[in-house]
Amino acid sequence: MQVNESCYVVELAGFRCIVDRSLQPENGSRVLLDMSGMYEWGYTLFNPCQIVTDDGLILEDDLLEDVAVVGVVKYEVTSLPDENRPII
Repeated sequence: MQVNESCYVVELAGFRCIVDRSLQPENGSRVLLDMSGMYEWGYTLFNPCQIVTDDGLILEDDLLEDVAVVGVVKYEVTSLPDENRPII
């Protein structure tokens, strides 16, 4: 679902996040990755240049050639356990 021109709501692997394609990742940013056509959540690290997936896989050097950062996670969307209760 598109939120605006550069933001989308993405549901993947049990997480719902608002992903912004226009942002550049910073050190430690949570990102949506395209790994040869398969999508995955991960974190960026810059010293050394690595991406760590939620599964704990560390991608660096040649392994980064087939990985593209789709966008940076701006917010994680969570649901309330009981939606009938008011938010105080």
